[in-house]
Amino acid sequence: MTASKPPTLSPTPEGLILYSADFRIKLALPTAQDDEPIAALRSDPSVRKHMPFLPVLTKEDVALQREQRAQDPSILDVAVFVRDDDNLPEDDEVGEINYQFAGVSGVFGMNEEHLACEAGIIIAPAFQGKGLTTPIFYTLFKYLFENKGIHRVLFETSAANGAMIGWLEKVARARLEGERRQAWRSADEGWVDVKSYAILEVEWKGRVKAALEKKMGVKPITW
Repeated sequence: MTASKPPTLSPTPEGLILYSADFRIKLALPTAQDDEPIAALRSDPSVRKHMPFLPVLTKEDVALQREQRAQDPSILDVAVFVRDDDNLPEDDEVGEINYQFAGVSGVFGMNEEHLACEAGIIIAPAFQGKGLTTPIFYTLFKYLFENKGIHRVLFETSAANGAMIGWLEKVARARLEGERRQAWRSADEGWVDVKSYAILEVEWKGRVKAALEKKMGVKPITW
């Protein structure tokens, strides 16, 4: 009798594009035209308030990082776009639906042996407070758990980031797994306390997926 092979992560398709259930959100691999808005995002005060450890990058730095990460199978960076509902084609017109850059998301530290990764999100200031966190993470989770083969997703956030903590605990109902004092070093603010949360594949299937769909007010979908 031969031992069965352990499950493995599926490769990321070239040109990957993911849409939320209502097509309000689009996640796509970043391109050169996203370098400038991503550089601006990383230096924005509202972003650095809770992520002061992020190095400030120029457009050229972002381009180099994008090219390097595209070759790293442990990282999946995606740019976040939100549908421009103010300029939709009329019902009797045929036209392209436009999407606006609204932030970045993705995963890193993807582990082939343990089928685990860490996920994160940065929403551009103009789109903060507009209910994007749920459809963004729903779209990302659905791909990770149901297509990529991930078993466990970890989240780490500043202990002072009440909005993110509230979403993880009240909306996603993620499990708090640890609290670390002064875990992130910040040139701006000294040290940052961190909270760690996790969602397992069985939790995604059992309750998290349905909870996010209810929050979005959409019917369950399959790809």
